[in-house]
Amino acid sequence: MALGAGLVAADGTRHAMAGLLGLETSFAKRRMHLGYRLARLAAPVGPLTAGTALRGHEFHYATILSQPDAPLAQVVDATGAAVPETGSFRQMPGGGCVSGTFFHLIAEASS
Repeated sequence: MALGAGLVAADGTRHAMAGLLGLETSFAKRRMHLGYRLARLAAPVGPLTAGTALRGHEFHYATILSQPDAPLAQVVDATGAAVPETGSFRQMPGGGCVSGTFFHLIAEASS
């Protein structure tokens, strides 16, 4: 959330964040997101290549209002259903990249 463009507080006040990603999140419309996830990276992250499968979990109360950047991963829950919290990936104009996600990595998944 801190890397995103903005965050709406519980009272509805919008706060500007770092702006490195276009992500807009809200605590005004709280919704619990909880569960185990399987994520297959759509973009490389550090030493992990695109396509790498990762197991982890998600736990947060924020609602995504806008996520205009490319998805970081294809993410499914424990039942195999796709979830919209894919994380974000942005290639920066001057070089480098920025990524962010609500996904908490546990381990690389065996494919």
